[in-house]
Amino acid sequence: MKNKGFWKIGFIIILLILILLVGFVAFLFGKGELNFDSIFKNEQQVLVEEENIVTPTPNLISEIQAIKEAVYKKTGLTSGNADVTVDKYTSTHAKGGVKEKEAVGGAYFIAAKLNDKWICVYDGQSQPTCEQIEPYDFPIELVPECLDSSNQVVER
Repeated sequence: MKNKGFWKIGFIIILLILILLVGFVAFLFGKGELNFDSIFKNEQQVLVEEENIVTPTPNLISEIQAIKEAVYKKTGLTSGNADVTVDKYTSTHAKGGVKEKEAVGGAYFIAAKLNDKWICVYDGQSQPTCEQIEPYDFPIELVPECLDSSNQVVER
C-alpha cells in the first residue's frame, strides 16, 4: 500500500517538473526573441532603405557611425553623454533619435549626405523649416512636414 502512494507522489513530482521545464523553455524562447530584437535595435539599428531592412555591412556600419558623428558635431553632445540611433536610412538621407543619457525625453534628427560627407540638417522635437530641408531633397517618408516662413506646418 505504501508503494502505491510513493508512485503517485513520484508521478505528480515528475509531472510538475515537466510542466515547469516546458514553461521555462517557452519563456527562454520568448525572451530570446525579445533580446534579439532589442540587441538588433540598440547595437546595429533598424536600417530601412526603400521599405526594406538593410543587412548591416562594414561599409554600412561606417556610414551609420559617420551619421552619428555628424549629429554629435551639430548638437555638441558626445557618445559619452548621449545616444544617437539611426532609425531610417537611405544612401543619402537618414533619420533617427538623440537622447542625452541623463534626460527623460529626447529629440530626433535628420541628416543628409553631401559631397560624400554626412551633415546633421536638423535636431529637435518640432519640425524643421522648409528652408532647412529644401537644399537636401529629403524623401517625404523621412520628412513629411516642415514649417513655412510663418511657422505654419506644411505637408510635403
